[in-house]
Amino acid sequence: MAAEKIGKCCICGTEGELTFEHVPPRAAFNDNRIFEANVQSLMNGKWAVGEKITEGKYAQRGAGRHSLCGKCNNDTGGWYGRAYVQVAKQAMMLLHASNGKMSLAYPYRMWPLRFLKQVVVMFFSACGPSLQDKNPDLVRFVLNRTERQIPRHIHFYAYLHHPTESTVIRQTGLTGVLKGQGNTHVFAEIAFPPFGLILSIDRPPIDTRLCEITHLNEYSYTVSDIVYLKLPVFPVTTWFAGDFRTVDEVNRDVAENRQHESIHLNQPMPSATMS
Repeated sequence: MAAEKIGKCCICGTEGELTFEHVPPRAAFNDNRIFEANVQSLMNGKWAVGEKITEGKYAQRGAGRHSLCGKCNNDTGGWYGRAYVQVAKQAMMLLHASNGKMSLAYPYRMWPLRFLKQVVVMFFSACGPSLQDKNPDLVRFVLNRTERQIPRHIHFYAYLHHPTESTVIRQTGLTGVLKGQGNTHVFAEIAFPPFGLILSIDRPPIDTRLCEITHLNEYSYTVSDIVYLKLPVFPVTTWFAGDFRTVDEVNRDVAENRQHESIHLNQPMPSATMS
């Protein structure tokens, strides 16, 4: 066994050999290699938004990680994976047919509860064992096919990954972001075409335009239905979680910040006076 494949299952918490979990499922357009950028280079601002990043490595399997024991991987994949793929294919078709210009609620033929449960499975992998440790009710939600109860402090939201303006995919575990007048948002994000998904803790989502999908737990496991969802289409251009600015907007903000710094640094120092 390779050392990096031994650990704690992100769903059931069992210690042992971990299997590779595709996030999102492999059949949901996650069957090609992806480029994983060097995080330290990104944090150091070495690469401008929209610029081709050359420091990192290719992940041949697609996006994902060794995060689940074999049983959790097989069970949840068999129960929920196809339901997610079904909706992803519909969303991708709508995105490309409209070139990202979608402003209405569109019908999706789906198994609503199964789709939501697959979203939760994906966040278990993205967030690591800490999500499982602190939320046993959420574990019960995915390991029991018919369970519909979600902890009240956890909400799920979705958007569509803009097909032409997006330049990156991203995946973050639980992150705290200070926004506005002292409002802290704690959330995790998975952004991989065609969807962007948000798990939000306690407070309202990082962006009020997001479409909440928590209510999909109102359906039973055996029910298939047509659900109308008004999913906003957002560009994903930076590695910052919850950042939906276009490349031009990011570059404008960078230029403005540099200008303000320059003005501040060039201001004359006030004269000292003595009484």
